[in-house]
Amino acid sequence: MSALAILAFLIMSVLGGSPARAQIPIDAPFVRTTLDPASGVVVGQPVKLHVEVLFPGEMPHPPLVRVPEAAGAQILRFETQAVTIRDRIADRDYVGQSFEFVLFPRRGGEIAIPPANITVLDRAGDPAGSAKGEATRISVTVPPGIDAAGPVLVTDVVEITQDWSPDPAAATIRAGGALVRTIHRKASGVPALGMAEFRFAAPEGVRVYPDTPTVDDRTNRGEVEGLRTDQVTYVFETAGTYTLPALSQPWWSLADRQARTQTLPGVTVTVAIGTAQPGTRPAWASIWLIATLAVSAGLIACISMRRMLGEAWRAWKTQHQSSEAFARKQLRKAAKTGQAAPTYRAFSTWLLHQPTKEAEQLRDDARIGPMIGTLENSLFGTGEDWNRGRGAVFAEAVRTWSARRDNASNRSNVLPPLNPLSSSA
Repeated sequence: MSALAILAFLIMSVLGGSPARAQIPIDAPFVRTTLDPASGVVVGQPVKLHVEVLFPGEMPHPPLVRVPEAAGAQILRFETQAVTIRDRIADRDYVGQSFEFVLFPRRGGEIAIPPANITVLDRAGDPAGSAKGEATRISVTVPPGIDAAGPVLVTDVVEITQDWSPDPAAATIRAGGALVRTIHRKASGVPALGMAEFRFAAPEGVRVYPDTPTVDDRTNRGEVEGLRTDQVTYVFETAGTYTLPALSQPWWSLADRQARTQTLPGVTVTVAIGTAQPGTRPAWASIWLIATLAVSAGLIACISMRRMLGEAWRAWKTQHQSSEAFARKQLRKAAKTGQAAPTYRAFSTWLLHQPTKEAEQLRDDARIGPMIGTLENSLFGTGEDWNRGRGAVFAEAVRTWSARRDNASNRSNVLPPLNPLSSSA
């Protein structure tokens, strides 16, 4: 062996072993997929999807596991650690890890769950191969009394409360004033994204400004608890009596297998006239008193004007920040960052400002529909990659969608000419 060959051998030994050792392949893992429960599932019910990856003898490094998108279902991976497991298969010892996903069926019928994609890693954590899991299927039923057109809440425990600020029974609300409604929802075993969006409505003379929902999902030993807070502001334009409608949260009880509904009652609000009646004019004859009163009136007017301008500015700011245009601007801004979670929250807020028919058409749009699916897949950990490039495309798709809608609205509002030309002319 020449000196150059010896030197090359020593360098390979220092860097991690001989060439022959570096080419030793990693044994293909054994992949096992199970569902819990495997049968008797209703639409919206969380189903645990366990993917076990087992290596013969020893596991060089924990693998990476992803589950692709399943048509008709939502697959999520919560921030839980994989569990190390051991088994003996065909007189051979295996060691590996079990990964838990949660599947939420969004429609009835047969749902095909594609096989998991496994990336095998070597001891250094670098990709060394790949493997496929098992394709499975699950049968889903839609129980009577449940509308599967939107998200269905299926759980054992649901807690729903609401607060009003100020208290409409005690406070005096004047024209131009506002009433804030805050709704708290908590459900065991279901993330907040599985809760339906409330459609806030109000009678004529009342403007409605929904805020961005606050989501706070908590996990404990693989069990998730979804918490969601919705807040809406009602602004009363004129004096009168208004009834703000009740809201309902339907859900399916796993404990007794029945459809249930929890109702949040509405309120009737009496709105007073916005400004008080002016008082009588002072009648003092003394010039000194008149001057003093004039100066005082000027100071009071300045203070009142400042207060009125401040209230007008706050009212305009509240109205602007609750508008569809502002929600669209925030969505495009969040999308361009390339971050999935802020983009999805901004998208949910923008969706609240869309009419029901147009909100349903969004997913069928040739440009924006696929981007929504990609965003959800990335957020829910099903393997899609969300980055700045896709965010920029999504932002442009939102702009194009809004431009088309605005143009269509303008065309539908164009009045015919007052003096149309006759056919003979």
